Amino acid sequence: MMKIAGSFLKIQNNFEKIKKLDEVCDYIHFDVMDGQFTERPTLALSQMKSLKDLKKPIDVHLMVLDLKKYIDEVLEFNPEIITFHIEACNNIKEIIDYIHANKVKAGVAINLDTDVDKVLPYLDDIDLVLVMSVKAGAGGQVYTDITDKLNKLYEYRSENGLSYLIEVDGGINDTTIGMLKKADIAVTGSYVTNAENYQSQIYKLKKVLRNGFTLAELLGVIVVLSILGLVAVTAIDNNIKKGRYDTCLVQEKNLTEGAKMLTTDYPNLLPSAGGVLEIPVNVLQDGGMLNSQVIDNGYIDDNLVNPMTDEPYVDSASGVLVRVTTNNGSNFNYKVIYNDADEACHR
Repeated sequence: MMKIAGSFLKIQNNFEKIKKLDEVCDYIHFDVMDGQFTERPTLALSQMKSLKDLKKPIDVHLMVLDLKKYIDEVLEFNPEIITFHIEACNNIKEIIDYIHANKVKAGVAINLDTDVDKVLPYLDDIDLVLVMSVKAGAGGQVYTDITDKLNKLYEYRSENGLSYLIEVDGGINDTTIGMLKKADIAVTGSYVTNAENYQSQIYKLKKVLRNGFTLAELLGVIVVLSILGLVAVTAIDNNIKKGRYDTCLVQEKNLTEGAKMLTTDYPNLLPSAGGVLEIPVNVLQDGGMLNSQVIDNGYIDDNLVNPMTDEPYVDSASGVLVRVTTNNGSNFNYKVIYNDADEACHR
């Protein structure tokens, strides 16, 4: 699944919030602006010493002109990737080599108005391409469709057997992230940091990504094979069983992730040590009452179905729920329980 890189541009003066962001993202996206390549600068690197204590891989995005100076400065943060703008550099290969010489992955970024062809000559040498979907230099901007660029980079990578990552930065939220299927990393900033609950925002993004792959898509190969008659009846039957097993796994992932989102938004429901919380599927789908707590809305799709029957799990009478348990009151286990549900996802 696509990774989420959290940008702290909007909270750069609040190190406690940055650490909170570090807890929920796959990467920390470290924007560095000099006020020359961009209209305004970021906080001085000398004021960000505590960021060396972050746990997640650091993805540095340099929006500066004096590249070697800033590369030397950000090395003390032990970044996994340093990305610089192709528009800020005349000696692109030299800078790529300079980053690699410091045992760090090198990335190249392209601005919204830069043609993707500009980066093609360097794709054999770099580890990442960052495609801007807003104007570089300010947070909270509206996403601009860069699908054509993503498609070209994705196809070029596949056709040439390359392994660079594709990253998108700018205007990403739970609506626009669905347009980034060809990307490997999505940078999100104000969508997360403007909210009280960072974890819930990240879950919403990953929910969109997860739901981009439907149960119908997972069973598509089986349907095609059946229609074309390319396999024997026994082989088709085996494929159907395998497909149903796979969709059960996807379905259980939806149920458990939905339960995690719900308990993130309503932490008072989480059980204490030795306790149990049971969340029926109808509450996960539509909200309602749970342990006298009003749940405002659903956390999984209403059309989630049992692949063994092709019928939806519509209410708690189906016998399906997610059981949340803990031994110590801090580490929680989420398990799908089918109880007496007919033709549930048997193994």
